[in-house]
Amino acid sequence: MDIQERIENNITQVIREELADSIHPDKLSAIIKKITEKLTFTVTPDELVLLRMKMEEKAQRELAVVSVIGQDSVGIVAEVTRALADNRANIEGMNQAIVSGYFALILTIDVKDMTVTIDELQKIMDTIAETRNLRIYIQHENIFRSMNRI
Repeated sequence: MDIQERIENNITQVIREELADSIHPDKLSAIIKKITEKLTFTVTPDELVLLRMKMEEKAQRELAVVSVIGQDSVGIVAEVTRALADNRANIEGMNQAIVSGYFALILTIDVKDMTVTIDELQKIMDTIAETRNLRIYIQHENIFRSMNRI
């Protein structure tokens, strides 16, 4: 089986799993053909290899979201990120805003290699929050996955 057949088979399987019998077989074939043609002409073999590597890397991560909210002051980001680094939580993404003197920070972290549990990290963050008059919440990615299924 060549790569084009494998791609078509995988696309067919995914579409059938998602749409079940709600799509006419002729329409399904037409959609699969269009997707396969697009992939064939727009994605190089090197890009497929890189995509596979990236997907495998993502599969090895275990993410959590850290939310920090409170009155703005110097050093909040430094203190929170230092606590994360000290416990081997890797920051994958960061977004912050200051509105009318209030600070909001959202971090996506990889907790796979942490030296503490999420509950223990939350206690560390609670200490920081108490001394700086902040609210800091840590939520594992499973919470967000569950919410999206409901």
